[in-house]
Amino acid sequence: MDFERPSEQLASGQYQGKKEDILRGFGLFQKKYAYKNVIIQMILVVIAIGVNVVNIVTSKEGDVGISFIVILFCVLIGINCIITPKRTYKKLAAALEDIEGAVYGVDMFTDKIVISTLDDPLVKGKEDKEDADDTGDGEDDGLPPATLIHIDNGSVDIMEAEDMYIIYIRKVNVYVIPKTAFTDAENKELHKRYRLILGTRYKII
Repeated sequence: MDFERPSEQLASGQYQGKKEDILRGFGLFQKKYAYKNVIIQMILVVIAIGVNVVNIVTSKEGDVGISFIVILFCVLIGINCIITPKRTYKKLAAALEDIEGAVYGVDMFTDKIVISTLDDPLVKGKEDKEDADDTGDGEDDGLPPATLIHIDNGSVDIMEAEDMYIIYIRKVNVYVIPKTAFTDAENKELHKRYRLILGTRYKII
């Protein structure tokens, strides 16, 4: 008979969204996964180019047009592989301008992580402009709903750096939480418990 493991809160705190911290955390994630994929893709591209170069050099019939097209196509793929991580980084940097200074609340449990927006300068600015037309009951603060991350989901991994936790889902969605959001005792507990709970999905860098 299967029993669900009871949810236990390990840490709770607040942190301010800082562009440099998020970019640094995202950069660590890219070094761990994005650039590794780029290397693999570039190896395949080089092999494909090499095979077609050999075909051009050794061909006796002179019909090597397809090989030239394949080489050109491989070069374009290679260029795209190289610039995509940098392009993604630049897009993130531009998007972070809007959330600089936002305050988040975070609750770390044994089975989930809850991240909620407590104060958002962008939302606050919009509210100030629309304050005169506000006839609501005050329950809707305009802030986005909390983000719920189920860490018992196999697609969720956590990297622990010296001063931050980097949580990523399917190596696509990335969340950066500074350790300063928690006490030293809470960080030690998170380290100990998450290593046991997540196993190989918890990586120390």
